[in-house]
Amino acid sequence: MSDIDIKVGKELPFEQLLALYDSVNWAAYTNEQNRNKLETAVRNSTYVVSAWTDGELIGFARGMSDDVSIFYLQDILVRPDFQGKGIGRMLLNNCLERFSHVRTKMLLTDDEEKQLKFYESLGFKNTRHLQKIVMNAFVQMEGIKLE
Repeated sequence: MSDIDIKVGKELPFEQLLALYDSVNWAAYTNEQNRNKLETAVRNSTYVVSAWTDGELIGFARGMSDDVSIFYLQDILVRPDFQGKGIGRMLLNNCLERFSHVRTKMLLTDDEEKQLKFYESLGFKNTRHLQKIVMNAFVQMEGIKLE
C-alpha cells in the first residue's frame, strides 16, 4: 500500500494507541486499571513500529530483544477496517528485518486459523507440529488460570 507510512519509534499519541487496541477488542490493555501499564509496556519495549495513514494510527507492533539470541514479538495489531491489506505483514517484516541477525524469533498467539496462517506465511512454525526438533513453549500469565 503506497499511502501507508511505516514509522519506528515509541513516541505515539497515547489516545490513538488506546483507540487502536480498543478497535481489536484488546480491552485488557485499555481498561482503566491497565492504561498506564500499556504506556509503560510500550516505553519499555526494545522495538516499536507503527503504520499510519492521513495522520491516523492504523497498525502497531512491538517486541523485546537482547539483540543476539532472542526477539519476542509481543503485540501486532491492525485496525479491523485496514486488515487484509498487507499492513500486518509490513509491520512484522519490519521487525524481522531489524532483528534478522537474531537466532530465535518467537511469539504467542491465539488459536485462530487466520492468525496461524498469517504467522506460518511469514516462516514461523507452530511448536506443536515440530518433529525433527521437538520443543515446547511454557507460559505463566498473571491473574489468568491457564488450562
